[in-house]
Amino acid sequence: MNVTQKVVAKYEEGVLKLFMDGAKIGEVVETDHGLQHSMKEGFAFEADAIYRYEHESPEQITSFIEDSWQYWD
Repeated sequence: MNVTQKVVAKYEEGVLKLFMDGAKIGEVVETDHGLQHSMKEGFAFEADAIYRYEHESPEQITSFIEDSWQYWD
C-alpha cells in the first residue's frame, strides 16, 4: 500500500528521519554514493514512493488470482 502521503519527514543532524502516525519508519542519508534509504521492516522506498506491506517481506506476498487457480479444476 502506498503510504507516501501519510509520511512526515524531520531533518536532524544531517539525517532525514521518516515518521508515520508518530512512529519512526526509516531514514534517508546523503552519502558520497547518493541517497541511502534505511527502512523499518514492513516498509519499502521504491520509485520515489514509500510503501507499507502487510507481510514482513514483499517477496512473501502472493497474488490471490495465482493462488485461486487451483480451485478451478
